[in-house]
Amino acid sequence: MKERGDNAAQIAEKMIVNECTHITYPQVVNLRDSAAQNKINEAIERQVYSLIPPEGCDVWGEIFGKYRVTLNDRGILSVNIQFYKIRQHAANGLNMQKSVTADLDTGKVYKLYELFKRNSDYRIVLNKMIREQIKEKNLHLIKEFKGIDDYQDFYLTEDALVIYWQELEYTIHAEGIPEFVIPYEKIQNLISEDSPIVRFI
Repeated sequence: MKERGDNAAQIAEKMIVNECTHITYPQVVNLRDSAAQNKINEAIERQVYSLIPPEGCDVWGEIFGKYRVTLNDRGILSVNIQFYKIRQHAANGLNMQKSVTADLDTGKVYKLYELFKRNSDYRIVLNKMIREQIKEKNLHLIKEFKGIDDYQDFYLTEDALVIYWQELEYTIHAEGIPEFVIPYEKIQNLISEDSPIVRFI
């Protein structure tokens, strides 16, 4: 089991293993509120199973999954689930990732828009920062970046919101999964008082 931070979750690992699959993912254990624990674990498992291709080993030569706990402190857990899959006889595979950010006391799983004040221009601000980072990173876009939506993939760290999109969504295969780090200090005025980010600023 793994434990980090103050008011942190204990993490146990579960595995899915067969002839072409090796996936390790986290589950929260020993929370005081079992209903909250179940909500968080179900959210994590939904994301894991959404990344597993239904054709299985009949089509795929390898399906590999791992995870990172990017934040586990002050009653907030953020988990980043990373997958790699490659078809049988294929030259290149595909990286994918999903995340879950949750309140350990209530089991609430946050969507991006719930981090920010209602009617704020948070998407305009984040899109501007992302476009700046696209230029700084010299990313090769395969289509125009039209901006994030309220349900954009993200995870949290101790000091930043990290926005990402999937491989081949906007960028060439060689770029992998681009991540855009948005320090809390740059968006502090947009954060909702109910946002988990409040606990870290």
